[in-house]
Amino acid sequence: MSALPLPAGPRPRRPLRRRAAVTPLRPRPAPRRAAPPPPARGPEGVLRALTALAAGLLLAGLLLGAWSWLADAGRFPVRRVAVEGELRHLAPGAVAAAARGALAGSFFTQDLEAVRREVEALPWVREAAVRRRWPDALVVRVSERRPLARWGAGGLVDADGTVFRPAGPVPAGLPRLEGPAGSAARVTAAYRELGGVLRPWGRRIRLLRLDERRSWSLVLEDGTELVLGRGAVAWRLARFVRVAERALGEAPPGRRAARVDLRYSNGFAVRWAPATAGAGRG
Repeated sequence: MSALPLPAGPRPRRPLRRRAAVTPLRPRPAPRRAAPPPPARGPEGVLRALTALAAGLLLAGLLLGAWSWLADAGRFPVRRVAVEGELRHLAPGAVAAAARGALAGSFFTQDLEAVRREVEALPWVREAAVRRRWPDALVVRVSERRPLARWGAGGLVDADGTVFRPAGPVPAGLPRLEGPAGSAARVTAAYRELGGVLRPWGRRIRLLRLDERRSWSLVLEDGTELVLGRGAVAWRLARFVRVAERALGEAPPGRRAARVDLRYSNGFAVRWAPATAGAGRG
């Protein structure tokens, strides 16, 4: 009896062995070493500390003594105040007197900022700068305000729109600007703009007014009033200037334009002044 070979089949698989996870070893931190205790201060260390303290106190005393010596107005007085700058309306003596009112201490300890503020409090002073001049003088350089027009009652306004009120009479021949409180800069800017519009016509502004309703009007040097209204005032004035010579040249004999209303969209209205005495006579 012969043995029959068994049919070949799949071999049984060996069970997989799971590898255990290996945790890497971390180096242990080195133990912290305690800070060494401060060395005990012996007699030599104490002596050095006392010597340094004494030297510091001595230096502080010397500095304090030197400052007190320099601050003595009897040794280093301010004897003169020199005034520089182009002055037209302000006397140099008034500037020097204002500067002397702020003097305190010696030449070296003068508070130059306090002197500058005292000088700039003068109405005519726009800006001041103060410096020392060895051995006993202060130099005050002054930039004076240039009045552009009169403002309100007794006031003046410069080109920047700053209102100031100097003592004494104001310069003659200046135009007049009027407006609500806080409007000086706006009215000043309008005066310069409208003056440029009138320049080709050869006329100048004698009075420019901004009323409480923010409506503009101006008076020329010949007394003619131009009512400009609230909006587009420069445009309205330029439109009138282009035809002013022809329009005002049609005035009745012996009469002139007293008031011109420019607020109309398609023209303007003219009110003529009464005839002067003797008009029309040969």
